[in-house]
Amino acid sequence: MITSGRSTPLGRGPAGRTAAALVAAAIGMGGLAACGDSAGPEAGGVTTEDLQGIEDDLSALEERVGALEDAPADAEAPVDPVIEDEAGVFEDAEALIGQEVTVSAGVSEVITTTDVGSAFRIGNETGEPIAVVMASPPAQLEVDDVVRVSGTVVKVQRDTFEQDFGIASDELFDDPEAFFSAFEGEVAIAADRMEVLQEQTEG
Repeated sequence: MITSGRSTPLGRGPAGRTAAALVAAAIGMGGLAACGDSAGPEAGGVTTEDLQGIEDDLSALEERVGALEDAPADAEAPVDPVIEDEAGVFEDAEALIGQEVTVSAGVSEVITTTDVGSAFRIGNETGEPIAVVMASPPAQLEVDDVVRVSGTVVKVQRDTFEQDFGIASDELFDDPEAFFSAFEGEVAIAADRMEVLQEQTEG
């Protein structure tokens, strides 16, 4: 509900144009300074100190341009935010499809737990429960356990299930057809992390 950096040769980007301008100015002023040395100081003339200051500025700019060119290509790429709006996940999950989310809630249904993965539903007092599918076995889960889940919001589709969740449906479910009959078209979280915050209290 979330450009890559590009090296700019000196003289093409804004920093390069500035550096080129300073180079031109330094050359021109060097010539003036040379003339001034032969004819003596004149009012408004460029001194050796002025030229040295320009050269120092140019050196600093070249170092900055070099640092930008050496930066990783994706250093300035925007990163999709991780959404921790639990009410949004349960009230309008479809609006979050494709987004990374982190949500804490109680387990309302354990669909399956195997040695290769698990599927369960989580929910809170508002909105609709949402299914969670993991391609790794979690700790033993019980209804009413409170868990924190992180992953990507996707829509359950038979044709893209393995791609979306990282596991084949027939590896996770004894009866994939029954699962798709109940969940196909619904929104779920393809979880890559899950933590049990609080186990359900017996009795």
